[in-house]
Amino acid sequence: MRKPLYLTFLWHMHQPYYKNVETGKFILPWVRMHAVKDYYDMLSILDGYPKIKQNFNLVPSLLLQIEDYLGGATDIFQDMSLKRPSDLNVDERVFIIYNFFMANWDTMIFPYRRYSYLLKKRGEASHPDEIRKVHTLFTDEEIRDLQAWFNLTWIDTEFLMMFPELGRLKDKGENFTEEEKNYIVNSHLEIMKLVIPKYREAQERGQIEVSATPFFHPILPLVYNTDTARQCMPACPLDFNFSRPEDANNQIRMSVEFFKSRFGREPMGMWPSEGSVSRDVMGLLAKNGIKWAATDEEILRESLALSGMKPGREDIYRPYTVKTPEGDVDMVFRNHYLSDLVGFNYQSWNPREAAHHFIKELYNIKNSLDDKAYCVNVILDGENAWEYYPNDGKDFLNALYKALSENPDFETITIGELMKKGLEKPVLEKLYPGSWINHDFYIWIGHEDDRKSWKLLKRVRDDLERWHKENEGLSEKYNKAMQSIYAAEGSDWNWWYGDDHSSKNDAEFDNLYRLHLMNVYTSIGEKVPDEIFIPISKVTATFETAPVRFITPVIDGRDTHFYEWKGCGLYDTTKEGGAMQKVSKLIRRLLYGFDEYNFYFRMDCEAPFSSLPVESVEARFTDGTSTAATKFDITTGTIETSGMDTAGVEFKQAEIFEAKLPFKSMGKLIDTKEVKAMFFINIMSKDTEKIPEKGIIRVQVPDEEFELYNWKA
Repeated sequence: MRKPLYLTFLWHMHQPYYKNVETGKFILPWVRMHAVKDYYDMLSILDGYPKIKQNFNLVPSLLLQIEDYLGGATDIFQDMSLKRPSDLNVDERVFIIYNFFMANWDTMIFPYRRYSYLLKKRGEASHPDEIRKVHTLFTDEEIRDLQAWFNLTWIDTEFLMMFPELGRLKDKGENFTEEEKNYIVNSHLEIMKLVIPKYREAQERGQIEVSATPFFHPILPLVYNTDTARQCMPACPLDFNFSRPEDANNQIRMSVEFFKSRFGREPMGMWPSEGSVSRDVMGLLAKNGIKWAATDEEILRESLALSGMKPGREDIYRPYTVKTPEGDVDMVFRNHYLSDLVGFNYQSWNPREAAHHFIKELYNIKNSLDDKAYCVNVILDGENAWEYYPNDGKDFLNALYKALSENPDFETITIGELMKKGLEKPVLEKLYPGSWINHDFYIWIGHEDDRKSWKLLKRVRDDLERWHKENEGLSEKYNKAMQSIYAAEGSDWNWWYGDDHSSKNDAEFDNLYRLHLMNVYTSIGEKVPDEIFIPISKVTATFETAPVRFITPVIDGRDTHFYEWKGCGLYDTTKEGGAMQKVSKLIRRLLYGFDEYNFYFRMDCEAPFSSLPVESVEARFTDGTSTAATKFDITTGTIETSGMDTAGVEFKQAEIFEAKLPFKSMGKLIDTKEVKAMFFINIMSKDTEKIPEKGIIRVQVPDEEFELYNWKA
């Protein structure tokens, strides 16, 4: 009698670490949104199918963020959802109208008449600058309905039955009251309370196995040593080396400790972030007690080829053993075709036909094998795919689980149980380094921007280690700074660099990555290097007008006459959009320009500048290598410089803030003829505002022909 074909499902649950550890605020809302849409119902659906066993791979930093929400932390979107429309300022209204349609339109907006109407009123191809012109067309009632719908559409239909009031409000659809809107938003926390206990309960009854990923989802082989990429990417121009095996080990160790504290047991297995493996990493897994790991079938094929073996039909359908000095680690390999069918293809199929097709493909595999026991491993994202499915994927999953429950030819099983079934586990003599995508690390280190981010990480990590050697007694500060290092080592930031992937939040991810690096210096009380303020991705100052003529303003803190700043450059901070945007700004406009000898800048506010609690203003300049800075102390009237002279530098603050910096005071910094500038407002000795918030201002050092060039243009 032929043995059943074993089938494992591993659903990987993960979101980037969105929290700014210095402020305690979440920048983006996706942990909260997926917690109310995917993390509970992907597990609760199994309650109706007791024969179905699965693996759920939970990233510790995801669970930590859920716990932080339950402990009182909030995200910017949540705060904006709870504000009364009548209390919103212009920036906040623009923020809501711009950001609160971030959901799959076909499945999460268009099916609902009121939400669809609001999207059409805004326009489908909208921009913050355009929204600013038309935001007054939205009534307070429409803004309130938008606040409600953005939070309501992410809530899974299962909770509409568990919380009947949510079902009533979804049926109501419009003209929500403040109390109803707040109930919707606050219900998210009630739902989030159910998530972790549900996983703990399902694992205790044996229906699921909870596996893990290193704590902040790093690409472990690259954290261990970026030179690992040379084997699978020999043409990659690596002119640096980041190598922190201790960090890679700690990411695993912290994950194991976290899971033991939450689930009462250590995880047996791991899906290394993005299925990224190497021989060195397997040794670290074994060292930390991990018994099995998983990656993609292409890694298996390349590994067998390294040993001079030609992969056979049955090779992917058995587990393997990797021997390391620290112990053995068993491995299973992801069926690329079946996993991608679920993740990317079946969403447009009839659910029953998709389930039938999946079963048919299993039979094709089973019929191609002999009578020995084999396994098929389906491994994919457990959250993001479902917003593209009708009814959040439930119709497909119900049809699939019902078919599998009734079919004796296939047996779903956890990976941990599979390893105890006595299947043949050949020793994998060599392990090819790579990820589940194209069996290499190209997405995370293949682009120029990727490598720039690694170099920045190396600089910050090295700076921290030097500081630690000089301050060995300050372990608390060091440990706090290391948490920001670990967060910055996460894979998600480099996912968005380069041209492989893009989203509406590209600038936010770039900013958040550098924010984690900035927090390293903040934790140890050191000045943040100017280099870290400069975006890695090609972010331009969208709301900037470049200078077109020479100016020579009077530095008196007043708008002396109309023509004084005519032809200057302008950066309008009120038009900065996106989720990272501070919705309330002190500085509304930055004006800047020059004559042949001096650089000038000015700051405008709604109130007189002198009435603000600003302690100092700082201008920082860099040519990409060298840096210079001037700090204008408002309280004492003094000027401090770094990397430049004070001769000829002036400032004055009254109605506005104005300053003059002679080009010659910048020395060799201006030899490149382009200087990148950033400006900071400091309150309580901290950088309160940066202008531009996300980018830089490029200052072209003029020559005597500057006005002539612009006249010709």
